[in-house]
Amino acid sequence: MKTIRTELPNLVSGQPLFLESRSFGETGRGRRAYIQAGLHADEHPGILVIQHLVAMLDDYEKQDRILGEITLVPLANPVGMMQNVLGYWAGRFDLSNGENFNRNFPDLSQALEKRLLAGETDPALMLQQSLADTVPTDTVGQMKHLLLTEALKHDLVLDLHCDTDAVLHLYTNRLHTERARKLAQALGADVIFVEDFAGGQPFDEAIFRVWKWFCDRELLGSQTVPFSVTVELRGQADVSDVLAKQDAEAIIAFLANEGIISAQPAISVNLTRIKVYPLEGASHLQAPASGILAWLKKPGDTVTSGEHLADIVSVSDGQRTPVYSNVNGVMVARPVMKMIRAGQRVALLAGSDRLNDRQDGNLLRHF
Repeated sequence: MKTIRTELPNLVSGQPLFLESRSFGETGRGRRAYIQAGLHADEHPGILVIQHLVAMLDDYEKQDRILGEITLVPLANPVGMMQNVLGYWAGRFDLSNGENFNRNFPDLSQALEKRLLAGETDPALMLQQSLADTVPTDTVGQMKHLLLTEALKHDLVLDLHCDTDAVLHLYTNRLHTERARKLAQALGADVIFVEDFAGGQPFDEAIFRVWKWFCDRELLGSQTVPFSVTVELRGQADVSDVLAKQDAEAIIAFLANEGIISAQPAISVNLTRIKVYPLEGASHLQAPASGILAWLKKPGDTVTSGEHLADIVSVSDGQRTPVYSNVNGVMVARPVMKMIRAGQRVALLAGSDRLNDRQDGNLLRHF
């Protein structure tokens, strides 16, 4: 195991910040996989999964069973991990400006276009120079730049997250639907969201768009585009050694399927249980009133359009305002806290059909 620690610019003088990665196997030996956790620093299931992966991969490396290289970033957001407010981790948004930490990763398209116009056609050299030309000066910007730079060296990129109270689900580009099915099979996930262009420049899409730029200009073939995927490991409260070990073993099995590690591959199961939903059909239901949520449905339950999902109970007069589904599909996530305000997201539903108000390039919400 090799450990690399990279210093970031200090937020406060005398208080150093570092990004740390751990790699297993040999560079240049085979295909490469990158796995990170904690980009949203208030989402902790993946952080424990990484710790289990470190122990497992250390054993595999000693047995010379790693056929390529695997890089782990145990905590992708040291800035967010510093944001503890009255005992609660506030690591989803940058408290200095309110920006979601998983938005606005570097967009290299302009830098790449500039190099193309200068007559360059070697993708590796163009990418290297474009990254060198776009290094930010601020701490969070450099952190994102470093994460993207490292991830772009790999053939597989898994970004481990979780939702609030949720079932395990994945987000990826439509190009990688079948590979996402195989990962979902290994993990036991039943829901995959796919899209052509989500927008907002989250980590997984920032990686995809770099390689798509080369493909669109016929400098590379589509088969070279790395599989980048966001893995939502259930909800924020789903942190345990039992689940983390299970998820780590599933990731190892997936890496075996991909030929990166010599291990037992994922057992083939009936893939019909895994449902692929268009991200354009994801419904972020808004609360029609303020009050206490009383649920009739839970994450993982099938829902139909017009179905009664919950009541919002007014704390002043006890009046109940019903919450109805607007899609045919499944409930994926709901809030942990049951006291809500009108207009707040009250559920994430996966719908089978595209919704009229969902537009490519604006499919992600900024909560």
